Amino acid sequence: MTGILYGIGVGPGDPELITVKAVKRIMGCELIGIPAKEPASCTAYKIAKGAVAGLEKKPVVAVPVPMTSDTEKLLKAYDAGSGRLIKELREGKDIAFLNLGDPTVYGSYMEFHERVRKAGCKAEIISGVPSFCAAAAELSVPLGSRREQIHILPGLYCTEELGQYSGTRILMKSGGQVREIKEKLLKLEEGGRAKVYAVINCGMENRAVYQEIGELPEEAGYFTTIIVKEVCKE
Repeated sequence: MTGILYGIGVGPGDPELITVKAVKRIMGCELIGIPAKEPASCTAYKIAKGAVAGLEKKPVVAVPVPMTSDTEKLLKAYDAGSGRLIKELREGKDIAFLNLGDPTVYGSYMEFHERVRKAGCKAEIISGVPSFCAAAAELSVPLGSRREQIHILPGLYCTEELGQYSGTRILMKSGGQVREIKEKLLKLEEGGRAKVYAVINCGMENRAVYQEIGELPEEAGYFTTIIVKEVCKE
């Protein structure tokens, strides 16, 4: 009998935000899967370690995913990583694959999930707290009220499309594009069309919360979540 691959959302950074179900699945699996070369360089692993006693005693299957927009390199990494996971699954081992936030929201895990299932192995998803929900809580702002729309956008690719949406716009993983994004957001605020907030490293010890987008440093890292709230004029 083949094992089961569990794509487990560990939340945005705070170990206390990992669900009880996620902890139980991690504890019940023989192997831990990570999208990195080693546990020490994997943020998701560090988060899980703070919630799961004895995690470091479990063997790790490392399937590195390069931080690149090069499709060819990414596909090769996903194919190679899936091959390693499938090998372990066919030996009857269950794997808890750790994913930041929720696996279904821009999660690298989903690439492995699809390939593993196509290969005839079982794979399931354990939901986690998305970073934008945790960021909204840190900022004490609602993401959606009444009929307000919510749009989730990849910050690295959406700078030209930002003005096309109404309601709340959430920019995920905006690091590396902060200068360009910030200029557009400041113009939106100056025009009285929006109020913009940001959180860096939400839920982590080094998190930073910005109620004013003008204060967001241009060197903000990869885990930067920006929330753009439409200003409703009476």
